[in-house]
Amino acid sequence: MATNNPAQAPPPRPQADAALKRLTAFVGTWNKKGQAHDGPFGLAAKVTAVETFEWLPGGLFLVHRLEGRLGDMEIACIEVIGYDAASRVYSVHSFYNDGNTNLWQARERGGVWVFTGDWTVKGETLKVRCTASFDDAGNTMTARWEYSRDGKKWRLFWDTTLTRVKATGQSRRSRHAP
Repeated sequence: MATNNPAQAPPPRPQADAALKRLTAFVGTWNKKGQAHDGPFGLAAKVTAVETFEWLPGGLFLVHRLEGRLGDMEIACIEVIGYDAASRVYSVHSFYNDGNTNLWQARERGGVWVFTGDWTVKGETLKVRCTASFDDAGNTMTARWEYSRDGKKWRLFWDTTLTRVKATGQSRRSRHAP
């Protein structure tokens, strides 16, 4: 006796949380210019880079790529940004061209984004935060990177301005955005 085994329907596709849609502010290609200041991360130097943000096909994660220079040194990183609705926290998994990795958390309030995490430099773990805000109808982003040894007293180590040069940033293979 033959048994019928109908094909099972695929599980429902997760839907993007409304908070995930806030990341759309970053989508596009940006020119970054700024200044690194003397401190535990290195000597003062000019910062120039191109940053891109695009949705991974499916629209549930944002992929960020940075390629540029810090003075004479090449800098690059790739990040994957997602949102956990239960904790209401954006997680940022970062991978750098010098072999380092980091896990950041981000929160958004009133259009201002604050990214926080720990960064180990020369055996010392520092608290790091980046405060990013948008101006010029969302086409200019300022980002101030600060560090602290105690979580109370903060010192600036990067001060940058990003200018949007291209508004598209969705995956070349998919136009799905949340």
